[in-house]
Amino acid sequence: MEKFLAQIQKIPLAQKVAFLIFVIAGLVVGHYFLIYSGQVKQIKKLDRQIKKLDDERQEKQEIAANLNTFMKMVDFLQQKLAEKNKNLPEDANMDQLLKILNELSVKSDVRIVKFVPQAEVRRNFYAEIPVVMELEGNYHEVLTFFDAIGMQDRIINISNIKMTDPKLVNGKIVLKVVCQAKTFRMLKESELGGKPAGKRGRGRRRK
Repeated sequence: MEKFLAQIQKIPLAQKVAFLIFVIAGLVVGHYFLIYSGQVKQIKKLDRQIKKLDDERQEKQEIAANLNTFMKMVDFLQQKLAEKNKNLPEDANMDQLLKILNELSVKSDVRIVKFVPQAEVRRNFYAEIPVVMELEGNYHEVLTFFDAIGMQDRIINISNIKMTDPKLVNGKIVLKVVCQAKTFRMLKESELGGKPAGKRGRGRRRK
């Protein structure tokens, strides 16, 4: 041991310093490869996992945002469909139409004498449903009745108005009014296709 120490003492200082630097460098390199490099790999792995989780989170947030937008769009379309069905139902619903007109006539002091549905007339995607009505009331009451009809959700057009036979009843002039009320309905898918049918049951073949 003493001989070994004596030999070391004989080594020049510059060589001792170089050897010490070499040993320290070896320890640093060994530490890097044995410990630090492993930690770096682990950190990079964790970074990749974190990025993956963050991407998944953002993707789910985008899906949730798109889902909310989609649901709002569905609600909007359902509201529009409900409005369309009020304006242009798929069924004639003549009983409902008569009920609406009766309620409006009572409020307007107009009496519905006749309510006669006519043959349906089909167009490209809808059908016209004409109804001949005979009413009794004075001029102002009849106009109020027609105005109330025009404010309904369901489309009801009044045309071909004829006012005749004025009579004095309870101090007011009552008129006989004949008119056509025309409402509409949307054709069902099974009814679409081909050319418009025109008036059903009214066509005649020419000879």
